[in-house]
Amino acid sequence: MLTHKKLDETRRLLLLGGLGGVLSACVPLSNYTAADRVYRLAPQVNAAPNRARAHLYLPRVQLSPALDTPRITLFKQGLQQDFIVNSRWPDSLSIYLQAVMLDAFSRSGGFLSVSDQLLGNDSMYKVLLRMSAFHAEYPPFGQGQAVVVVGMEAILIRERDQRMLGQYRYDMRKQNIPVMTSRIVQALNQALSEGIASLITDMIEDLPVLY
Repeated sequence: MLTHKKLDETRRLLLLGGLGGVLSACVPLSNYTAADRVYRLAPQVNAAPNRARAHLYLPRVQLSPALDTPRITLFKQGLQQDFIVNSRWPDSLSIYLQAVMLDAFSRSGGFLSVSDQLLGNDSMYKVLLRMSAFHAEYPPFGQGQAVVVVGMEAILIRERDQRMLGQYRYDMRKQNIPVMTSRIVQALNQALSEGIASLITDMIEDLPVLY
């Protein structure tokens, strides 16, 4: 038989449990589960054709809210957007792509320095980068293979006088990709590699070059 003290304690625990249930319904659960697999990008970068006399500043990469998520995005028939189950990037896509791009620009050897910070330097140039697409397009259920799409837009600005030196756009599509997460990530990585290579080459053509 429960005493009054034990009954009061039981009621208190039940009340706390009920409040916990209400709060858990109000607070979103984590986007990640123990079953999540984290995928990374490692774009191939060749040595730049020339070395620009430029310190490159790359602010955070811009994406539409629909794409700026840690989850790997896919589009389906009928304008449906979804995400690949139990698969994600190491961080939200805008933050992660900034890190990937900074590393790629640096490894190219085409610039005096590459940074996510604006430095006080007459040879400072800013790259405003926007990804217009970074996703897979799924075929109807059981039909065909996926298509991977990467769209990249960039503006090169001389920081000293805010003069625009170049405006670039690249659209890469990879067809006939097996509907497997690893193959989709490989295709995204390949498309991104091609876009980065073109962007580096085009920017160096518009920048003063070291002789």
